[in-house]
Amino acid sequence: MTSTKETCLAEMRASFDEVIAVFDTIPRERLTDAGVTEEWSVRDVLAHEAGYERYVAAALFGDLTGKPPTNRDFYGRDDAPTEADDASDDSTNAWVVAHARTRPVDEVLAEFRWAHDRLIEAVEACVEADFEDPDRFPSMKGKTLLAILPDQCQGHHREHLRQLEPFARKISSATRRPT
Repeated sequence: MTSTKETCLAEMRASFDEVIAVFDTIPRERLTDAGVTEEWSVRDVLAHEAGYERYVAAALFGDLTGKPPTNRDFYGRDDAPTEADDASDDSTNAWVVAHARTRPVDEVLAEFRWAHDRLIEAVEACVEADFEDPDRFPSMKGKTLLAILPDQCQGHHREHLRQLEPFARKISSATRRPT
């Protein structure tokens, strides 16, 4: 019988692989073109996903070790979002994406992979009982790990996969040469 932990890890890895499979079809020179959403590029979407995974991984490791995460652990930088930046999901997302746009694409891609791997490490460090205990992770404010992970990982990947796939198809058809 497969454990909850094994199932979560398998879903996390599968959803990441699905994103990478689509990402790999997009030419590098198109990674900064808006069009995945009205305003966001592939780089922006990947930075956004990395931001969520990095944050959750830092929170989980903080709760698991008893060592409070630093801003660098949470955000990959020394500063934290201002109160205005952190006022809503949209403003936080804008803060993350604005920073990503100042970085080389390769750094954002490396961060995307690193943040996912870090979240996998955090989940691997959990024991089976951690997944359904609402008191295990104080940083999750009464939510279970099982409730948090889909929105912060596999569900989040697949949500944005629905945006990446049409962009990849559009780019692919636009870059095909007539035979």
